[in-house]
Order: sequence, then C-alpha cells, then structure tokens
Amino acid sequence: MQDVKAIREDAGLTQAEAARLARISVATWRRAEDDLSMVSAKTRAAVERTLKTVKRRPQEKVSEAARPAEHVRRLNTFGMEGSALTPAMAAQLLVSSDQLVGLDAADWEEQPAILDELPDTVWFRVHGNHAWYKKLADTFKDVAKRIGAGTRPYPRTLAEEYVLHTALGEGRETWDDMPPWEYLEGLERRDNDGDWDGVAAELSRFPFGFPELTEDEIADHVGEDGRVRLSRLHPYRWWEPLDLALEEWRTAGRPGTVSQEFVARALFDFIRNNLDVVDEIFEADLYGVDLDAARKAVLLRDATGFTAVCTVAHPDAVVPPRDNPFQAFVYASAFIEYLFRTREEQRMAECGACGECEECDLGWSATDDVVGRDVWRRLTGLGASPTLIDVGDSENNFQGGKQAVGIRFDDSVAIRLTIVRND
Repeated sequence: MQDVKAIREDAGLTQAEAARLARISVATWRRAEDDLSMVSAKTRAAVERTLKTVKRRPQEKVSEAARPAEHVRRLNTFGMEGSALTPAMAAQLLVSSDQLVGLDAADWEEQPAILDELPDTVWFRVHGNHAWYKKLADTFKDVAKRIGAGTRPYPRTLAEEYVLHTALGEGRETWDDMPPWEYLEGLERRDNDGDWDGVAAELSRFPFGFPELTEDEIADHVGEDGRVRLSRLHPYRWWEPLDLALEEWRTAGRPGTVSQEFVARALFDFIRNNLDVVDEIFEADLYGVDLDAARKAVLLRDATGFTAVCTVAHPDAVVPPRDNPFQAFVYASAFIEYLFRTREEQRMAECGACGECEECDLGWSATDDVVGRDVWRRLTGLGASPTLIDVGDSENNFQGGKQAVGIRFDDSVAIRLTIVRND
C-alpha cells in the first residue's frame, strides 16, 4: 500500500491542494492518508490517480491558485461593477479547469475526467480518439490560463463552452467542501459568492447548461446547394467560431429565420430550469420532462396518467387536439400567465395595467419566480408577449375543434398544446 502522506509531501502539496486534485473533500483525503484501504473504491482510485500524477512532477505545484499574492491580486480584479464572477468563483473555475486535466494520465489509459460531461452523441463520435482528447485538454488549460491572467473566460468556441460548463459543475459541487479563501490568502470575498447560475448567465451562451445534443442536431445536413456538410455541432468542429455554430443551429441553415427544432430545444431547457413553476401548474404531479427533437416537441409527463405535449409549429400548421381539450386550454393559459409573460405583460393583457384592479394589486406585489425568461427570448428571438390562439369551442363547451389550442409568439412560431393519455 502506498504511503499517501509521504508522496504528497514529496510533491510539495498541502492536503487541501491534494484533495482538490483528487476532487474529494479535505476530510476524505485525510482518511485516505490514515488508511487508504478504509476508503471507498472510487475514492481510492481518485487518490491513486492523483499520486501517480504528482509523482511524475514531484516539485511542481499543479494548482495555479496556490501561487503567491500576485496571482491573488489578478483574481481580485473579478467581480467589479456587479459582475457575477467574483474573485473566489474565478479561483474556483481556474482550479477546476486546470486540475480536471491534472487528473488524467498523459497516455489516456482510462476515460479522462474531462470527458465525463460529454453528451452521449458526442462521446460516441470521439471515443478512443486520443488526438481529440489532447485538443480538449489543451482547451481546459487555456481557459485556466485566461482566468489566471485576469480575463473573463467568455467562450469563443463550442469546446470552450463545454470547458466552462464542466468547470462550473465541478466548482459548484466542491464549493462548500473547500472554498478558495481557505487556501488563498488575501482573496477578496463578495456578497454574491456562490451564485453559479449568475455566472453561467453572464458568461455562457448556454446559461441553462451545455446542451445534451441529439442525433438529429449533430448529424450531417444537406445545404441549399444540395451538398452534404458536417454539422458545426459535430465535435470535430468544436474549435470553430461559436457564433457560426449557433447561427447554423438556430436557423437550420436558413438565415433570417429561427428553426422550430431550435425553439423546441430552447423550450426544453427553459422548462427544465423552471420545474418548480411548471410543477405548480401541474399541481405537483409532474414527474418527467423529455425532448422529442424529431417531432419538435417537449413532453411533460404527469403522474396521474397523461402527457402534455408542447409542439413547436408554424401558427398556420394544423395540430389536431387529442384527449381533453379543456385541460390543454387550462395548461396553455397557465403557461402564458406564469411562465412566458412578465408580470407587467400580464397586467397589460388583463386590464391594460389600470393600477386599480385585483390583477394589478397582485402583479405589483408578487415575485416573478421564472428563471431565464430573458435568456429564452434572446436565444429564440421570441421577445413579444405571447397570446392564446385557436381556443375555438374550448372556452365554451371544451370539446375542441380541428386545431389544438396554441400559444402564439409571432407570425412564424406557436406552441400547440395537446393532452395524450398514457396507455
């Protein structure tokens, strides 16, 4: 059995630095030093991997954040003018980005930790591609260097977006175990330390999280000239300009429009980040949310035996009502009021914001609990207050007509809501 303490000390690492490398708490590292055989197999593997790494570079301090005051002063430049990225959170991102790479052996004998958050569709395409692994590892190191230099790590490519979100997840997970001010003397603290959602919203073009790319989204596509092209979302193209990838994804190769597939994807992420609001609409019976990318639909599964299907379509496209049109009408109305509209827009729709009625009293006093509505609107370009369409007979006898009730955002996009009983 290896002498964990002796190897750590030979490498010039503190227990806190070694624990950060192993992605475990300081208390767990101490238990491993006392008796490595008494910790879990997962922890033992993490410790042994860390020891193997530091043996190869015995006197090198791996963590950029462990360097002296000059580095801390650069970190303290973050968090100015209300920025969500505080000095401590910048340090956390730096350490996470740098040390996720430090965990991995140079020969890539095992699955590198930097690949743990890859969507399955991406992993399938890069599995065993060591050159791709190396390029991604270099991107992790580059992001760490930018943060260490005092530069906000705004992603410029899909690869950097992935690095940012992986580091955000790691930083969020380890924040309470070992906050940076415990090992960085002179690091300034801010009132908004720990607001990881705020950091994601400030830095990322995917503030709801790195997208779980589907086969349809990542597959080759046929351009207007009839030629087959590799999607810009394909991992081999992750180092091309991010704006080009997003534009292709958002417009599906048709400049000036927003694709229904992209709106469905954004809707899925928007709903997942507001499950508390949606679950309240479903009277606490919501148990699952899925994306059907092929049908441009989001499926909201209710524990009482039905699924509410939100289908993105052109307002003129016919989407027939299914079971219980009245229930679809109720949910569509609630989505508009509690999810898609701001309080001010709801007051304007109800009474013209008269300032005297019950709706206005509620609107002025109620808190808007929706997360990321502005992001949803910016991503999709659907900035106008939505309206309910094709209520038809639903509002009168609730039998429904030939068209499902819809939520209209503009002349090209509506969300049709249908109810389907689960057999």
